[in-house]
Amino acid sequence: MTEKQKNQMENTFEWFNDLSERFWDLMLVGLGSLSWTQEQIEAMSQRYIEQRKLNREEGAKVAEGLFLQMKNNQIQLQKMMQESINIAMQNMDNPIYRYFEDLNKKVEDLEQKVDEL
Repeated sequence: MTEKQKNQMENTFEWFNDLSERFWDLMLVGLGSLSWTQEQIEAMSQRYIEQRKLNREEGAKVAEGLFLQMKNNQIQLQKMMQESINIAMQNMDNPIYRYFEDLNKKVEDLEQKVDEL
């Protein structure tokens, strides 16, 4: 293995290590956010039920709405994480990433040629 190949391999491992660290940091932030959101929803629900002395049906509707909002927040967080990862991948100047981009382009070109036959 040449020195250049060794350097490229080392850079690739460093890049994957950095990416995995960023991913775990992002996951921890996301989990913390979800935990905080759930705690806030539970506290708000409890206060609302205590203040208004809602009957069981009204309390269920409020909780359902709050949990639906929490689910929507989770979906938004997942989209943001995916976009962040995609942006990070696009901004990385990595030989392996470029190799896979080239490979995907070749596959798309071959699919187009097969479709034309």
